[in-house]
Amino acid sequence: MPQINPYAQYNDVSFSTKSPVGLVVVSYDAAVRGLREAARAMRENDYDSRTRSIDLSFELISELRKSLNPVQGGEIAEKLDLLYEFYQREIVAANASNDPDRLTPVIDMMGTLRDAWEETRKKIQAESDTATYNV
Repeated sequence: MPQINPYAQYNDVSFSTKSPVGLVVVSYDAAVRGLREAARAMRENDYDSRTRSIDLSFELISELRKSLNPVQGGEIAEKLDLLYEFYQREIVAANASNDPDRLTPVIDMMGTLRDAWEETRKKIQAESDTATYNV
């Protein structure tokens, strides 16, 4: 009989109960973590870790791009798509040149956007909590 990992179960439940904005925040967190790890791996010539981290971050940004809705998001969705495309180009260039410093602006910009999404998540949660208590 297979063993059940309670930590994996918790993560599955935690992830599946997140709001759409919460999932965006989690995606940003993981992408930034991956880029930091990739930069470290580049500096230490750790090819395997670099490749895994670059691939993970690139895929997370691809998912963020796919989740954009230009009909609902309008100009903001278009601008985010261009920004995500820029991130991906810079990641590819950093990987090709093995230049960890090229990742720094991407990490910084993603960190700033992540914080903005987190603030949005908190506002939505506060509004939801207020609406629940006013019922």
